[in-house]
This record gives sequence, structure tokens and C-alpha cells, in this order.
Amino acid sequence: MLLLERFVMEVLIGGKTVPVEIQRKRMKNMYLRVRPDGSIFVTCPYHVDERTVRDFVLSREAWILKVRLQQARTEVINREGVSGPIIYWLGEKKYVRYLEGSRDSCEIDGDILTFRLKEETDERIRRTFRKTAARALEAMIAEHRSEWDEKICMPAGIPYPEISVKYMTSRWGVCYPSKHRITLSTRLIHYPEVCMEAVLLHEYVHFLAPDHSDRFYRYVYRFMPDYDIYDKMLK
Repeated sequence: MLLLERFVMEVLIGGKTVPVEIQRKRMKNMYLRVRPDGSIFVTCPYHVDERTVRDFVLSREAWILKVRLQQARTEVINREGVSGPIIYWLGEKKYVRYLEGSRDSCEIDGDILTFRLKEETDERIRRTFRKTAARALEAMIAEHRSEWDEKICMPAGIPYPEISVKYMTSRWGVCYPSKHRITLSTRLIHYPEVCMEAVLLHEYVHFLAPDHSDRFYRYVYRFMPDYDIYDKMLK
């Protein structure tokens, strides 16, 4: 029987039909990944037949449903005003309204986040939200960075880093030790401020330990014993 190297099947998961993409490779075991869109990707050895793959996927049904629920929650939390009437700002739910304005802006008053836009388009909404988020995060960074400048950089003789903010989807932050630079994601604006503090510390510690070794985490927990709590909020 000819086994295709790459194909798609449909499997009933949680009462719904879900596409499963299968790729056969030169490997010993099967692996399953849930993509951000909720579809499923399986890699398996060349000799594995379709029925075995289906049974493997069904055996992971509970885990798949858990991951998809987490993905749905994350998608809601990270909304920027384009889809849905709610935005999470520093961990608090804000209700969104759109008004016509002479220039694009975004402001918060209590539980209401108001966009004032020349034209109500998805691109303008995203751009305006990200600019507003960046300004807010830059102000928070300016408030909190002095602690790590003094506790991490000063004793080690490390130059104080340049810290910037930009939209990133795959990372909360990134450190470039050789360039003395840290970048944080604007998506941190959706979570409690202490999560930003934890990410900022995480990146500062990379000046002391460039990898995620035991030594790295000893530094992290020394400076922030409850780091795990805030790290889990972002996961």
C-alpha cells in the first residue's frame, strides 16, 4: 500500500471536525502540535498508516481541547480593538467605543477605551492601539528600570541598556547583551503591570547569564522569588 508523504485527514475532536495535517518523515516516534488556528499537525515515521495516526490523535483529545481553550483565551486577551467590543488593559477589562476624530488617538477613562479615528479601519485601529500601548509601557519601564540598573548593571559594571518597545508575537521580550539593548512586546499591555516587571527582569538577567541555565534562574528568583506566578500569567 502506497503511503503518502504528506496528507490531510479530518478527525472529530470535542464534537467538532478538525483538520489534521500529517507529514511522514525519517523518524522513530510520532509528534503532535496544535497550531494557533486550532488545526493539528502530526509528524510520524514513513511506515505509520492513517488509522494509527487517527488513533494517536484521538488518544490526545483531552490535551488538544485544553490547548485550544488556552489559545482561545489568549486570543481574547490580546485583542487590540479590531475584533470584539472588549480590550484587556493591564489585566483589566475595558469596553471599546469608536468615535470620529480629526486625528487617530486612543484614550482610557475608567472602564471605557475610546478610539477617535479619521477613518474606522482595522489597520488604523491596530496602529493607534499599538502606539498607545507603547507609550504606556515606555512610561512604566522608565519607572521600574532603575531598580535593575542599580541591582544588576551597576554591581557588574554593565552599561545601562537601551530599552525599546515594539509589537512582537512570538516573544514577550528579547535581550541583546553585546549591544546592551532590550526590547519588550507591546502585547504586555494586556496583562497586569507586574508581568511587564517580570519580563523586564528576565531580560536584564541575560546580561549576567545569556542562556536559560540553572544559574540564570537562580538570579531571577533571587531578585523576584514569586517570578513563576507572573510567568504563568503570560502562558
